[in-house]
Amino acid sequence: MKKKLTTIFLTLGLIAAAFAQSNLQPIAEVKLTVRAPITLGQLKARVTTLEKELGRKMTVEERKQVLDGLIDERLIVQAAEKDGMRVSDSEVNEYFNNYVSSQLGRAVTEAEFAQIIREQANMSLDEYMKSQNGMTMAEFKNFLRTQITAQNYTMRKKQNEIQSAIQEPTDAQIRSYYEVNKQSFVQPDTVKLFLALVPKENNASAAEKKVRELQKKLSANAKIIADIHSKSLEKNSGYWSQEIFVGKTPLAAEQMGLSMDELLKIFAMKKGEVSAVHETPANYQCFVILEKLDARILGLSDVMQPGSNVSLYEYIKNMVMMQRQKDALNAGFIAIRNDLRKPEYFTLFKKDTELDKTLSW
Repeated sequence: MKKKLTTIFLTLGLIAAAFAQSNLQPIAEVKLTVRAPITLGQLKARVTTLEKELGRKMTVEERKQVLDGLIDERLIVQAAEKDGMRVSDSEVNEYFNNYVSSQLGRAVTEAEFAQIIREQANMSLDEYMKSQNGMTMAEFKNFLRTQITAQNYTMRKKQNEIQSAIQEPTDAQIRSYYEVNKQSFVQPDTVKLFLALVPKENNASAAEKKVRELQKKLSANAKIIADIHSKSLEKNSGYWSQEIFVGKTPLAAEQMGLSMDELLKIFAMKKGEVSAVHETPANYQCFVILEKLDARILGLSDVMQPGSNVSLYEYIKNMVMMQRQKDALNAGFIAIRNDLRKPEYFTLFKKDTELDKTLSW
């Protein structure tokens, strides 16, 4: 029996080693300035990220496009480095902070975002990023560095073409865009909450006691909100509070860690009503219903999101300009890419049916 088990373990070890060797296998190489292999493992990592976004398995043809994209990225990064262009860590960090701030709807640093993830999801930032896009923080920042490099290099090389393409839309164009897409600009049923949250950290019972004290105060006198919020800003207050807007949407339920039925119960509450204490893996929380807003189609003078000061008119103008910039950047990138896609600058180690077989994992 012992001999059989040894044989099984050896076989499993050989399978694992073969799998590792497969992932390390180069399937392409970029060599504009230095030899930089693209391994099957690197391709699989990028495909996994994209499949998470798509919510489905990619076809072989789509995976070929991803491989082409990786080759293009490496080529343009090497071209940028050849021209002396480097992206600093501070640029990458700033880009990441802006990225997560746009997701949350308020300005946060990486450290603050990590704290929010710990409190609301009971996960490290690495674990959270891995669950969201299949990359660790280091891998995601390296991905951002590549994207920033490609964008900066394209902006430098195609500056004149890009600037001439980015023109501010006229009033007539903005109003025409609104009329065509009016049905898309809908504000769902929305509630404005005052949320008080106490992290469990290393003392869950103390956190529960604290949030129950806050809930009791709010239930006795809803006007105490300003005082509770002011004290939450003090050092070592032990809790966090904020006014937030929540839409009646599946996305809002997911962001709050609630089921849709639980979210609907919030919308059934009356203005001024105080919630029961709610426990999550990382904290205890309670809230007060401050305002209830009915669903409606937004007009051009309305704010795009409750609590913001950006009108729908300004939003459309900025969106059209951003789309024009994106299109111009993409056209510039394609022009540079076509200049760099020369046989002497890269090599595909597998082609045709052999490549199809490799990409059919």
